[in-house]
Amino acid sequence: MSEDALSKEAKGDIQWYEDIIPVRGCHLTLPRIKAAYRELWVLTKKQGDTIVGGLVKPEDMSDEDFAKRNEFLKDDAFRVTVSIIGFDGETTFGSTEAIFDSKNLPQPIRTIFFTNVTAFRKHANGGDPPNQFSVWLHFDKPPLFDPNPLVSEPTKNSSEVQIRADDVGYFRAIQTIVSGKLRSNKKSLSFIHEKFAYDIGLWFLALPYALYWITIYNDYFFPVDGRHTSFRVAFYIYGMGISLLLYRALFGYLKWAFPVNILEENKDKATKHRYVLGGIVTSLLVAGAKSVLGTVTGITGP
Repeated sequence: MSEDALSKEAKGDIQWYEDIIPVRGCHLTLPRIKAAYRELWVLTKKQGDTIVGGLVKPEDMSDEDFAKRNEFLKDDAFRVTVSIIGFDGETTFGSTEAIFDSKNLPQPIRTIFFTNVTAFRKHANGGDPPNQFSVWLHFDKPPLFDPNPLVSEPTKNSSEVQIRADDVGYFRAIQTIVSGKLRSNKKSLSFIHEKFAYDIGLWFLALPYALYWITIYNDYFFPVDGRHTSFRVAFYIYGMGISLLLYRALFGYLKWAFPVNILEENKDKATKHRYVLGGIVTSLLVAGAKSVLGTVTGITGP
């Protein structure tokens, strides 16, 4: 009986609103994700009250049984189910916010998924609720040395929130929750995972830096009026090739140490590598600045 009733609601109206919101470059915590879940749970319960409140009592059902059935539907069909998956495939499943405080969560966490669709489908012959959402949060790390030739493409990460609703108020409420709870804490280095980040760094930072040092040391080792001036072209070519390899390795190391999304509770072991990267970048900048200053003023040599 309950399946027939909710399956009618699952058909939805002709007009609806859809959105897919990417969640990238965010520093998240379990309490923040739990807060988003709680607000989505409140919306789901309100939707349940509205839908169940509009059901018509079958003629062959008593008022008491109808009331009991409706209470059961409100509790069981309008839940936000959660799956928390570890990197080894271990999964913890639940339908209350208490799951985020569980001591049995997989560590580290690779994916967190929650939706209001799964619970509803059990009571609607597999149909979807008229207002629905699905939240995917992935905390994968890119490979340390990525052999992918498409270096200009954004780093793969399918974290997103999918919304489909026939109620514009519900639709806007989900968007507000996602913006306020999941996308508000952006990382300062999130741009390194975007499209053409590699190219911008290459043309505006790496190549000028490499050309400067290659020119400096080319003049130092192979002066124009020296005996080995014929090696200057070979030094340029070889120096640029090595520089490109080093830049690609450093860029891959940077993306690995600062992944697309970070979950604080994962206690990422890459923290110490971030300090190493900071030291490398700082030393490169200091060395470059000192050399340029020395070359311009003539105070120091290469």
